[in-house]
Amino acid sequence: MSAQEVHAILPLLVLSGGIVVLLLQVSFWRGHLAASITSLITLVAAIFACFQVAGRLTSGIDSIAVTGLLLVDHTALFFCLLLLLAAVAVAILGFNYLQQRCHEGKPFSSYPEEFYILLLLVMLGATTLVCASHFASFFLALELMSLALYPLLGFAVTGDLSPQRDQMQSLESGIKYLLLSALSTAVGLFGIALIYAASGVLDFGGIAAAVAKLHQGPNLLLTGLTLLLIAMAFKLSLVPFHIWTPDVYQGAPTPITALIATVGKGAVVAVLLRFFAQTDLFALPTLTSLLAITAVASMLAGNLLALMQNNIKRLLAYSSIAHIGYLIVAFLIGNSAFGSEAVIYYLVAYVITTLGAFAVVGLIADSAMAQAPGGAGPINDSTSDPFQRDYYRGLLWRSPWLACCLAAMLLSLAGIPLTIGFIGKFYIFAAGVQGQMWMLLAAVVIGSALGLFYYLRLLLTMVQRDPEPASAAVGGVRIATSGQILLLSLTAALLLFGVFPQILINWINAL
Repeated sequence: MSAQEVHAILPLLVLSGGIVVLLLQVSFWRGHLAASITSLITLVAAIFACFQVAGRLTSGIDSIAVTGLLLVDHTALFFCLLLLLAAVAVAILGFNYLQQRCHEGKPFSSYPEEFYILLLLVMLGATTLVCASHFASFFLALELMSLALYPLLGFAVTGDLSPQRDQMQSLESGIKYLLLSALSTAVGLFGIALIYAASGVLDFGGIAAAVAKLHQGPNLLLTGLTLLLIAMAFKLSLVPFHIWTPDVYQGAPTPITALIATVGKGAVVAVLLRFFAQTDLFALPTLTSLLAITAVASMLAGNLLALMQNNIKRLLAYSSIAHIGYLIVAFLIGNSAFGSEAVIYYLVAYVITTLGAFAVVGLIADSAMAQAPGGAGPINDSTSDPFQRDYYRGLLWRSPWLACCLAAMLLSLAGIPLTIGFIGKFYIFAAGVQGQMWMLLAAVVIGSALGLFYYLRLLLTMVQRDPEPASAAVGGVRIATSGQILLLSLTAALLLFGVFPQILINWINAL
């Protein structure tokens, strides 16, 4: 491996080094705050490494192939930067979450440093995945990310102050995701085996040559590609492969729900965009028709099922299913410059708004637990469960700035003007018109109308005054300073790119 190739994977090396340092640190010095600081330093260093590698690419080199397994270019670095920024937000949310549920320094206390080790492992897998150009690196990165997510989904079990119900639901979500993810992995591996049997290669460039010679009609290569696409549809929770999503989102710790909804799905979208572009799979009507059907089903089913949800995390779970369906509409344009621009912009909008929404939900739940007697929040009815819609009644009067942040996120998810979600939705419509996909556009319009109803219903709940406020909410909502800074940053980014979208558009066009 040359020095240029080593420099190209500098963000991956920084993450790997950070994992080793954190492991050694935990071996000699147990401490929650110290572990969180080390993980944040590692993530920030990886972000700076992305900028350094991007500076090297601007000097006349468009991309760098690393051992035939990875391909580092501006698009891959942009996705790495987006995912790393999302991981910084998750690390901050995770610190606030664990601080309320893990009691250090006393008998039978729990030390949550493993959370940050697993988080860095997820990020190593995600950043490797977006750079993958070979099925070997593709599969190893995907499995590294998944294997680290399994214990994170059940991480509430390690909290000695976590309510028993939270621990059981967290364990249930981890087991469900493990079983269904193993099934999707088996389907994807079988698809890769069929692709190799038909083409004799595993790198994306060699598969592109095999696809160019593909004759119309069923054959081994097309079957393998279809199975691989089904496995990726599971990771993106597209209908009908979405069954795991609401239960896993509801039971998992809220920071991990945000992680799997943003980093997990964002990395898969990035590698699918590269795989389809390099192999020109947009020219295969079988695959594009399959994606179109799942997109329509996801937009309609996701929004319809969200209408019936009172649990906020389940509502956001079904909402995320619909939003990935919207993204597939832009994805189906093909490998045109506008199609890639629409996908990337909408993904950025989705990551910012989803992170913001889950951040508000998680911080409110942390505040409720901190104010409850004994640290275990009352969850006997909908007015005392911080994840139920009724708990948010009167939030505008208890905590105006927190309600405004959540309102901005919901309006962005609904696609209201002056938010980044509106620009992203506009890109979807423009992409559908350019591709003359009128049936898909009709589904987008219907899905957006349904989504507007349940987003505004939650907004109305926050505005209503509660004549008998829940005991945990009487004193208002107290949020840690780090959580306040995070929410303000996400809201500012949401409004900045909504009012001045050209800033982000110029960055994307420069890729």
